Amino acid sequence: MKKNISYFIAGFFCLFLTGCNHLLDLESETRVTTNYLYTSKEGLNRAIIGLYVSERDKVVDDSNEASIVYLLQTFDFDTDIILFRAGNCARVARLDQLNADSPEVSDFWKFHYSLIGKANEIIEAAERLGLDDKDIESIYGEARLFRGRSFFELWKRYERIYLNTEATQVDNLNRHYTPATKEKVFEVIKKDLDEAIRCLGWEIPTYNNGVMYGRFTKAVAKHVRAQVAMWEEDWDEAITQCEDILVRDGTAYYGMEKNTETVFSNENFRSKEVLFAYQFSKNVGGGGTVSGSTLRGHPISVYVTSQYRSIEGCVCDSKYGGYGFGRVFPNQHLFDLYSDTDTRKEKLFIHDFTYNDPNSPKYGQVIAPEAAGSNYCRNLHPMSVKHSDFWTNEDLPTRQSSFRDLIVYRLAETCLMCAEAHFHKGENAPAVNFYNMTYQRAGNPPFTGDLTLEDILDEYARELHFEGVRWPLLKRLGLLYDYCTKYSGESRTENPYLDKDYTEARNNFIKGKHEKWPIPSDQILLMGAENFPQTDVWN
Repeated sequence: MKKNISYFIAGFFCLFLTGCNHLLDLESETRVTTNYLYTSKEGLNRAIIGLYVSERDKVVDDSNEASIVYLLQTFDFDTDIILFRAGNCARVARLDQLNADSPEVSDFWKFHYSLIGKANEIIEAAERLGLDDKDIESIYGEARLFRGRSFFELWKRYERIYLNTEATQVDNLNRHYTPATKEKVFEVIKKDLDEAIRCLGWEIPTYNNGVMYGRFTKAVAKHVRAQVAMWEEDWDEAITQCEDILVRDGTAYYGMEKNTETVFSNENFRSKEVLFAYQFSKNVGGGGTVSGSTLRGHPISVYVTSQYRSIEGCVCDSKYGGYGFGRVFPNQHLFDLYSDTDTRKEKLFIHDFTYNDPNSPKYGQVIAPEAAGSNYCRNLHPMSVKHSDFWTNEDLPTRQSSFRDLIVYRLAETCLMCAEAHFHKGENAPAVNFYNMTYQRAGNPPFTGDLTLEDILDEYARELHFEGVRWPLLKRLGLLYDYCTKYSGESRTENPYLDKDYTEARNNFIKGKHEKWPIPSDQILLMGAENFPQTDVWN
C-alpha cells in the first residue's frame, strides 16, 4: 500500500507547494494560497495531506538544523537517559550555546506556526463547504488536530506563544501579536482536540481501496487529548481518553503486542500498538530526495547507529543497522533501570558487535571495547534499535539515510499515562493493572505492591526511550532539572571505556531557565518587542 500512497502524495504535493514558497516565514499565514485547494472536497483532501507531507519532510531535510522537529520528538535531549556525542542540534543537547538566536529555536517556532496557518485555511474552507459531508468533516477534524498539536508543542517548549486561529485574508493582514495566557492557550488546544475526536473515526482512512497509513484517527486525537489532560492534572479526563482507546471503543483497531520488540521488528509500523507514524518508502512521493544520482531518505537511523564500520575488520552491514554516525546513544543510567529478567534490555539494544568482514582473520569474534581506543563512544557504544534500519538499506548498507517509518505515538504511552493518572488519584489497583501492560509483558513478574511515582517514571524510560516522551514528562512533573543534572549523558566513572565525560547537559542545566526555550529573536523583531517581549529568564 505504501507505493499507492506515495504516488498519491507526489501528485498533490506539487499543488500544495503552490503559494507556499515562504512556508517558514512568520507571516506565512498571511500568504493567500490558490483557491483550487479550498473549493472542492478533492482539493481539500489534497490540502490536508499537504500538512502530513510538510511535517514528514521536515524530518528528511537535515540541512543545517532543519531536522530539529523530529530530533526533539525522538532523542530525549536534555533528559536522564541519553548520551549525546556530536551532530545536529548540539547546542540544544549540550545546553552550552542555546540562546534566542539559535537556529533550532527559530526553526521549531516557524515550522509549527506554518502548520497552524495552513490548518486555519483548511478549517475555514471545510466550514464553507459544509461539515454535513462526512469526508469534509473528517478533513476538518484532521486540521483541528494539526492545529491543536502544534499549539501544544509550541507551548511545551516556549510557554509564551500567540494564538492565531483565523485564516489570513486581505482585511486582517496587520496583526497585533501578544502572548496568550496559559488558560487561553489550553482552552484553544482542548477545543481543537475535542472537535478532532468528534469528527474522526477509529478506522484508518482509505483512498481508492488502499489504507492510508499515516493519517490521524480518533485514537490519535484521544491520545493527544490525554497528554493535554496530564499537563492540566485533570486525571479523570486523562483516564477517560486513555481507557476509550485501551478498553472501550478502540479495541477493534488498536491493541498491545505480545512484547515491545514486535512493534519495532520491521520497516513498516503496521502494528495495532502504533497510533501514528510518519510513512516513508523509496517510491515517488515516499519521502526521499535525490542528491545527484543517490536516493536519500531521512537521517534519523544513522544518528543512532554506532560507527562500528570504522573498526578494522568490519564493514557496513544491515544486521547492525547499516551506515552509522554514532551520535546519540542510550546511557548507562537507562541500562541500569532494567532488571535481569527484563527482555527489553536485550531486545531493544545492541550491546556487542562482532567482526563481520569475511576477509578478516577475526571474523565472527566479538569486538572488545578496547579495540576502538579513544573512539569507543562513536564506534562501539551500545545502541538502541528503535530507529535503526535493518531492512530498507539491505540492498545498499552504505546508504547514509533510511526509508524506515518513524513512530510518533504508541499505545504503550497510553497505558502508562493511564497508570500515572490512576496513581495520582490514589487508585493503586487500576494503576498497577495498566502499569503491568508494559512491565509484565517484558518478562518481569507482575507488579503487585503499591506503585510509586519513581516506579512509573522508570517504566516510562524502559518502555518509551527515544520516542520523545521523556522531556515533556519530566518537565510536566517538575523533575527535569533534578533528573538531567543527576543522570544526563555518561561519565568515565559510569563507563570507563569512554574517552571523556559526555555530561555537558548535566553540568550546564540552569534551573528555572532550561526548562523552556527563549522566544526566537528574529520573531520578536517581527512581532515587536513592546508587544511580545522576551521571556524573563532569557533576557
